[in-house]
Amino acid sequence: MTTVALVHGLGGTGATMHRIADALTARGHECRVVTLPGHGTTPDDLLAVGWNDWLAAVPEAEVLVGQSMGASLCLAAAAQRTDVRAVMAINAPAPDPDAVDGLEWRRSRGHDWLETPPLADGEAGFERLPLHALLAMANGVLATDHARITAPVLLVNSAHDEVVDPYSAEVIAPLLGGRVERRTLPNSGHVATLGPDVDLLVDWIAELL
Repeated sequence: MTTVALVHGLGGTGATMHRIADALTARGHECRVVTLPGHGTTPDDLLAVGWNDWLAAVPEAEVLVGQSMGASLCLAAAAQRTDVRAVMAINAPAPDPDAVDGLEWRRSRGHDWLETPPLADGEAGFERLPLHALLAMANGVLATDHARITAPVLLVNSAHDEVVDPYSAEVIAPLLGGRVERRTLPNSGHVATLGPDVDLLVDWIAELL
């Protein structure tokens, strides 16, 4: 039995990861699913939390699996922990100083909130996000010391991601300090854990266990 942490993206909830958790549990593994601080309630609750709160909430586990911001959090956790055996990062945003500058520019012009893309089928989450939370994520990704990640990393991108450019994996891969593999989900959008390639994701995770 292997312990697997499953971490959702910004604005989502742990329910985003339940299909994967159920499949892995059926295979005899222990899954630790988290709903991150400030999530699962109202978007206003994101104003009181930030990157360090989310990072501290990533469960202790041998294998870390994250979706979107959850993927970035798993990478950041692997940079700090010595007991992580492998990481799967699904549609992880790349470190991007321009993204931080763009968000700061928006905030300087009086914009405090951003509407999110439509939720995926079956997704529970927020339909708007405070710029505070988006900046916390962008700065946290930028501050992560990816070179300290020596555990094997599987970078997964969706062919039809409407939120994170698949090129992000090209940026992240050379920053990592250990073995890196890249794969593409052929039929999925951004929230791949609720998409048509879930069984493929589960099989790929099983290879890491």
